[in-house]
Amino acid sequence: MSKQKSKQDIKKAIKDVKAYARRKGLKTRADGFGGGGSGIFSQFEGAKYSNKRQWVNTPWPADQKKVMTTFDRQELTRKMRWLAVNSGLIRQMISDNVIYAIGDGIRGQASSKDEVWNSLAESYFNDWANKPCDITGRFNLWECQQISCRKVDVDGEMFILKTYSSDGVAKIQLIESHRIGTSIAAMGASDGMYDGILFNKFGAVVGYNVIRSDGTTRMVSANSIMHLHHPENVSGARAYSPMQHSINNLIDILEILSMEKLAVKTASDITRTITRENPQFDGSTSDFEAFGMRPQDYPQGVYDNPEQVGSFIGGKILSLAPGEKLESFQSQRPNASFTGFIEHLQKDSTAGVLPYQFTADPNGIGGAAIRLVVSKAERLFGARQHMFITRFLTPLWGYVIANAIARGELPANDEWNKVNWVTPRRVTVDAGREAAANQKDIAMGLKTLSDHFAENGMDPREEIRRRAADAKLLKDTAAEFGIPVSMLYQPSNNPADIDQTLGDQKEAKAPDQYISLNDEEPNQNNAKLI
Repeated sequence: MSKQKSKQDIKKAIKDVKAYARRKGLKTRADGFGGGGSGIFSQFEGAKYSNKRQWVNTPWPADQKKVMTTFDRQELTRKMRWLAVNSGLIRQMISDNVIYAIGDGIRGQASSKDEVWNSLAESYFNDWANKPCDITGRFNLWECQQISCRKVDVDGEMFILKTYSSDGVAKIQLIESHRIGTSIAAMGASDGMYDGILFNKFGAVVGYNVIRSDGTTRMVSANSIMHLHHPENVSGARAYSPMQHSINNLIDILEILSMEKLAVKTASDITRTITRENPQFDGSTSDFEAFGMRPQDYPQGVYDNPEQVGSFIGGKILSLAPGEKLESFQSQRPNASFTGFIEHLQKDSTAGVLPYQFTADPNGIGGAAIRLVVSKAERLFGARQHMFITRFLTPLWGYVIANAIARGELPANDEWNKVNWVTPRRVTVDAGREAAANQKDIAMGLKTLSDHFAENGMDPREEIRRRAADAKLLKDTAAEFGIPVSMLYQPSNNPADIDQTLGDQKEAKAPDQYISLNDEEPNQNNAKLI
């Protein structure tokens, strides 16, 4: 009897579940093997509907170029540009990226097999880069790198057009993100255009729609524009700021701090209160004497209200009616909890961009922890440098050098497009420790001199030639003065050479360096070295 009842209960439960699924529009599997469902039947807790938390208002998964609309991008850019002016935390993160990732510029080093041609190419490129190289004639290449790095943090992207001057010399034009898009005049003009970028049927970029100052547009071939950004999606068209997740946090921080400052000012504004039977301040003797003043010292009727008295006492004077009592508000703000709350919002804002301890507050950590923080920051700077090199600098080198060869300013070379890049010096918190380890690695052959110089932001070829020139100078100078090289270079490591040199000089000067103490010929016993 119990088994029969259990079977009936199971059948009834299954029937009820199916009826519920039909009412909710949920589909069940027809293969008889069960499986996952949607809504409350999902196998995944993160996918289940719940009345314990709000619905996440976001579109269903689709290509990123469709998910991020023009409005989304422009609104993020608008707010990020405002924060880049008004938020100290944002400005610090932007500044750190520029200082440590770009510094005074990422510099090219030709790497063909022809050393003579390499020297010519580097000289030409550096000369081109040191002069204003943008079409406006205002910025050199190193400044263009710094500006572009800032715009990648703020707008999420930067566009660089390869162009040329009236005399055919290679130039570049920096195009900010709001200058690439679909203007009103060009809306619906081309199929496959998403927010100013034109794609073919295979998803390849074929052109960029540049918006002119008058609102008209010009379609520029993809080969002529370098799109500088950190790719995060396969199906995306445009990029957003890597700091966009911090927008709400930072706006809230600024608003909270503004109100907190106002509260502190308000609490500090009222300094004294007077409780009296007569709610009016009549300037009587007691009123003035309460503040150590005599009424005869002031003209009659001049100080007859609290505001006038406050003008020479300082602060505000409040006069209360009988039965009224005003108590000063003892402000507990800001306090430790408030500071911790703000710090939490700041940490969340820097997450994924730069470590909070690196950007804002290194206090409280040390040893291995600070090395980990610096290491993470160094990796992020390296990622920014790699993006610049692959998406901007290497194509730019090819464009500038090819233009010079075509104009006859450089000789042809089959490896004209081969180049290495020297980045700024690495960040370190323990220079002495790393320098000692670096010396050992070089001495044991685990690291080359080129690697060492590159890590310190130096041109290996230039530094090695300078080292050779210094060695020749030491050798020539030593020969000129008749001394061993060891006396000029690392004399503490060669004391025998120094002693030998001094001994030779002593023997050469011995006859003239001795005097007699008793008018006799100098000898070993009565001589003294002056």
